[in-house]
Amino acid sequence: MKKIDVTSNIKPKKNNDLNILTSGAFAAPLFEILKSYKKNKSIKLYFGSSFGDAKNSVPTRLKQKQNFDIIFLSADAYNQFNKKKLIKYYTKIDIVDSEIGFVVKKKNKVKYNYNPFQFVQLVKKSKKIAIAASASGIYLKQNLFPKLKVKNYCIVKGKRIGSVISEDKTFDLGFQQYSELLPYKNKVSLLGTLPTQMKKRFVFSLAYLKENEKIKKIDQFISFLKSKRVSSIIKKKGLTPLI
Repeated sequence: MKKIDVTSNIKPKKNNDLNILTSGAFAAPLFEILKSYKKNKSIKLYFGSSFGDAKNSVPTRLKQKQNFDIIFLSADAYNQFNKKKLIKYYTKIDIVDSEIGFVVKKKNKVKYNYNPFQFVQLVKKSKKIAIAASASGIYLKQNLFPKLKVKNYCIVKGKRIGSVISEDKTFDLGFQQYSELLPYKNKVSLLGTLPTQMKKRFVFSLAYLKENEKIKKIDQFISFLKSKRVSSIIKKKGLTPLI
């Protein structure tokens, strides 16, 4: 398996390998899953957020007519791209449920017990908030933050929010899919997910090219995703399996 750098805009080449593109929320689980997959040497892995205009985002790649055998992305993104006929030759399978999580700097002692009032106070007291340029960031920007009258946020492109909060003095609070923040739990304080009253269900899906000479390889990989072994990895990475 060849791992392509997360910030790159490398385009997939026509070959016998399975070219897989994944958005951030499923990136960490997928990398672990591929370690357990016996045929992973024939897989090339690429990264890009479900939304946004970054050079390596899923919509940018689709507009450039980059062809992938399998794409992992949010169900909302798939539905939008399908309406625009950007992804019309792909078939969708819902695979996991995801939630938005949030982090503060490791040194900051913050108590959080999923109380809505406590959460609002934390957000309003923050100097500057980092949110991801993806499905989670869109929900916060368009829905939750306007309701809370929160404006002190910045959409961060091409960087993991866990890394931003850990290294950038400008930000003291960050939001992203919980599974994307989990790898940084030793560098930041991962406080949890949004209060029940503010949660949004994010479904992440697998989209695959059905009319494909590699369909046998695709079917084998999808069958592997349905195994108990994979289900255990998905749960460990902070997601709920649906497949």
